[in-house]
Amino acid sequence: MAVTKKVSIICSLVLVVAIGGFGLYEWFAKDVVNASTLIFVSVGIYFFFQSITWGEMEGKHEGDKDELEKHITLLSSKVSYFLLLFLMIIVLIVSEKAVPMNDIKNIPLVIVIGFAVITLPITEFVVSKKYR
Repeated sequence: MAVTKKVSIICSLVLVVAIGGFGLYEWFAKDVVNASTLIFVSVGIYFFFQSITWGEMEGKHEGDKDELEKHITLLSSKVSYFLLLFLMIIVLIVSEKAVPMNDIKNIPLVIVIGFAVITLPITEFVVSKKYR
């Protein structure tokens, strides 16, 4: 394992443990869950998986990837898109307690789900126009 990869993994783990530990302390001691803690722990987890996959926190640049790595990126992008869409729908169902569609109160989340549904086909259309 390269030195850069080891340093990236260790730094990202320290980031996750430090911020996550602080967040757990605030949750248990003060009964507070901060959005900033959740976001920064997510960023730390992002860096950790980037380090494991590509060997550095920034990831591998698209021009430096071989065909297999490009295929991995494409497939993981599509899977993560549909997984994120599914998770947003689950959050909507849980937050609204499975009420009928006309009784939903969390309109901003419904708007974001609507944008998420149309993002992939519109993006594929625009990109396909570039290559045709």
